[in-house]
Amino acid sequence: MEAMDPLLIVWIVVGALVVLALIVLAWGIAARGSLRRLGATVDERWASLATTLERRRAVAEPLLATAGEQQRTQAADAFTALERADRPGAKAAAEGEVQRVLRPLVQAAGSQPAGSDAAEARAALATLDDDAQARRRDYNTGARELNAKARRFPASMFAGSVSVPREFFEVDHTGAVAEPPRIQF
Repeated sequence: MEAMDPLLIVWIVVGALVVLALIVLAWGIAARGSLRRLGATVDERWASLATTLERRRAVAEPLLATAGEQQRTQAADAFTALERADRPGAKAAAEGEVQRVLRPLVQAAGSQPAGSDAAEARAALATLDDDAQARRRDYNTGARELNAKARRFPASMFAGSVSVPREFFEVDHTGAVAEPPRIQF
């Protein structure tokens, strides 16, 4: 058996290391790209959710027209806080306050005849709430997926460049349970 040339062995080892380095580099680049794309998707979902929530003011306008001055002031403050909030936690807290302020107005609109502005606003708010819930679930699913992906190697090395972890958007509905609905006959 003939012995291998030591220079050939060095070249084989160097070649293997270069190939391994290229594979690791490609894997890292792919992970970073995937994390950035998922981050952009989550950002788009957040923007869509925020826009949906902020449309509530225009939809609730007919209900606010029949409200007292104090209720209109509370609603204006709640809507302003909702529009100013930029993070999911802050926007969720503001959304909970908007729901708390609008609840009596929506309940009062239930006694209005069909076709009235208040009844149509109530139906439009219900549709908008359904849309907001779907967008909330969509955003939270994306945020959960992004957070999970950012914890895995090699994406964990690039998590800081994509602002991970992302906050979830969860509205506190304890006020809805704490105050039972008022039924008027």
